[in-house]
Amino acid sequence: MVGGFPLCYYHNTQRVALMTDKQMLALAIGTILALVLNFLPTAIAYARRHPERALLARINILSILSFLLWLALMAWAVGGARNDAVINRFVHNKAQRPLLIGVLVLLVGGGLALTLTSLGQLPRLPH
Repeated sequence: MVGGFPLCYYHNTQRVALMTDKQMLALAIGTILALVLNFLPTAIAYARRHPERALLARINILSILSFLLWLALMAWAVGGARNDAVINRFVHNKAQRPLLIGVLVLLVGGGLALTLTSLGQLPRLPH
């Protein structure tokens, strides 16, 4: 068992592996690569000494669920000027924080829905 998941099962007293060693290695390498790429916006923000790098790093954790949020964070990390008026208007204004949270929820939810739909996990609307 790995992480609570069985790596094999028994069928008519025969042991059947769910994945070969090569498949497990490929899955492990793919997972590590995906995590490294996921936190690329944070690494860029810290390398460029972005003024909101700590906030960007905290929000980057949610981007595991949403490619749209990852794209937005990458754009913010790469293109964000030191005195970014648009971001500062929402981040530093307590009255605007509910709107910022709402936008983040929409980005995460929309990205997750798009991902699940593309994988065929969500039912599609009838035409």
